[in-house]
Order: sequence, then structure tokens, then C-alpha cells
Amino acid sequence: MKTKTETRIESVLETYQGTGFRNHLGASVIGRECPRQLWYIFRWAAKVKFAGRMLRLFARGEDEESRFAGFLRRAGIHVLTENPDTGKQFRVIDHDGHFGGSLDSKLFDTPDFPLLWILGEFKTHNDKSFKKVKAHKVAKAKWEHYVQTQIYMHYEDLPAALYFAVNKNDDELHIEVIEPNLEVAEKYKDRAHRIIYSDLPPKRIDGASPAWYICRFCDFKQVCHNGQPKEKNCRTCLHSNPDVNGIWYCARFDVTLDYHAQLRGCQLHKEIPEEV
Repeated sequence: MKTKTETRIESVLETYQGTGFRNHLGASVIGRECPRQLWYIFRWAAKVKFAGRMLRLFARGEDEESRFAGFLRRAGIHVLTENPDTGKQFRVIDHDGHFGGSLDSKLFDTPDFPLLWILGEFKTHNDKSFKKVKAHKVAKAKWEHYVQTQIYMHYEDLPAALYFAVNKNDDELHIEVIEPNLEVAEKYKDRAHRIIYSDLPPKRIDGASPAWYICRFCDFKQVCHNGQPKEKNCRTCLHSNPDVNGIWYCARFDVTLDYHAQLRGCQLHKEIPEEV
């Protein structure tokens, strides 16, 4: 039987180095600045491959969750990293199964929130990112993480979140309480809906160019700015659209498409055109 560590490593490899595509639009990325990039992610417009060093960093992030949970339990806090009803991570799902994410943990009876369940989110940072979060707090320094916690608190009806950051350079910790912001949660929930059900890519952000810092390091730069064809699969085809229960529908053949069918595509693939 595989250990939990082996299972986590396999999960990291499948997510980041297997097909290169996630089935849903994640709460962990919905706070990114560029909606066009999010559409490309959801529509599998380009396959992203990571070098071994990056895969090790992703796995490090997975391992830190267990470390944080252990620290909290030794401090006398009740920690749940898995849903007792399913034996898997707590998940939030919306928009017909096409949007969601997995909570790192739920915490019970923390000092500031006695006898209440709250969200626990664990993040690793390089030195520069950690110092920025420590100095300016999550909402200003790491907006993606702030939005992610808001989404989780909203769907799980939790009164607060404890955000744990660790500096990978020296193991320094920063712990911050994040309170619910319903306006932010609703705004990004609606944003996810627009992106998921948009037939065409959103327009570029005003002033965006290949040299702009977001575009320069974007995995979809060649598709967005340089006319590279999108990956050939059902999600980049004009004939298919998101359907219920996280599956897709092909109008050309009047069939539903599971994950592997979407990857295969077909010879009648018709690429979704670009908006500028």
C-alpha cells in the first residue's frame, strides 16, 4: 500500500507534469489579474511543463501542509485536513462542477475563535514574497491567496481564516487572521462564472504587451500575442461547451465528453478564434 507521501508526490506529478491540464477552474488562481489567462487555463489552450526543480517545490508545498497540521495539533488545536465523510480533502464546487478548490484544513477552538470551526490555509514563500506578506499582509501582498481564502470561507460558511506562511529560506513563520469579505467572494465567484461560460477569450487588459511583466512570464504568451495555435482538444474547439456535473458537451456529435475524451479531440476540431 502506498504511503501518504507517495500518494502526494503522485498527485503533484499528475497535476503538473502529467496531462498538464486540470479539469476545473481553481479557486487558487481565480484572483489572478488577467482574465484572459484564466480562460486559457480553463480551456487547455497550451500545455504547461515544469522542470524537476519546480516539481520539487510543488511537492515541498504539499509536505508543509502536514508540518503545519502537526504543529497546530501539538498546540492543542483540533485540525481536520480531510473530510470525515469522504476521507478526502474538503472541497468546494460550483458552476456545474467547473469551478472549485480544496481546503488545506479546518481548525477548531483556536485562541481567537473558541469553540468555532475556521479555515486553515498553509502557504510556502520565497524570501522576497515572505517579507512582502509579513510587511503588508495578505490582502495587499498576495491577492490570489486572499481571494482563495474568501472563496473557501464563503462556500463553507466559516467566520475566519488563519493564514500560515513559511519562509523557505529560513523557516520563519507568519500567521495572520483573515476575516470574511462577502463582496470579494461574490465578485470572484461571478468572475469564475463569466470565464467558464465565455465562448471566446476575454479581451486583453488595456496596455498589455509581450514585454509587460505579467505577459512576459505567462505560459500562454505565444498563443495570446504571437499567434501560436491552441492545443488541439475539445476545450479549444468551437463545437464544445461546459455542461453539467463537470463534463462537457459536443454539439457537432451530440455527445457528452469526459476528461479523456476532451483530451483526445477529433479530426473535425475547429479552433476557437482569438479576440484582441
